[in-house]
Amino acid sequence: MINASAFILIGGMSRRFGSPKWKTKVNNVRMIDHLWGCCQDFNSRQIIGKNQPEGVSYPFLQDEIDLQSPVIGLLTALNHTKTDWNFIISCDLPLMTSETIQHIWAYGDRDADTIVPLVGDHMQPTCAFYHKRNINQVRSMVNKDELRVQNILEKLQTSYVVMDKFEKEFTNMNKPKDLKDIIL
Repeated sequence: MINASAFILIGGMSRRFGSPKWKTKVNNVRMIDHLWGCCQDFNSRQIIGKNQPEGVSYPFLQDEIDLQSPVIGLLTALNHTKTDWNFIISCDLPLMTSETIQHIWAYGDRDADTIVPLVGDHMQPTCAFYHKRNINQVRSMVNKDELRVQNILEKLQTSYVVMDKFEKEFTNMNKPKDLKDIIL
């Protein structure tokens, strides 16, 4: 069991992808259902987005601010969490596994403010753990219209977990071509 809450972000516009990513099926499983299963080892799980997804009965939180940014989902999560640690994951990682998430948790430094996977030289801030003590910093950045998660990480003590052997699990699905490459 991971002593944290999981929040699956589905609030993106999916402009490049052309349709809501959470509805996309990979190996006959909707992305939202796949990630829900990946987060089975958490104390609690919730979906965060702009609107309650039709046909989905999972617990849902509506984004508190109507802006397009994962930072808004992070702020919503930190405002509603009942646990110190909170896992944020965006709905565009079709190859993610619960084992990968457990690895991030197991090797992260819990004295830090955030635990973020690092694949090659790429941070993965939308598949990371955030401590609830960060709420004021996140809120301050949103109020200043600083909506890049990377900017928040620069202001916090971040523990990076090298995840190079899990590179495949961090394959991102941004365009229809990405999905075709994943399925093939």
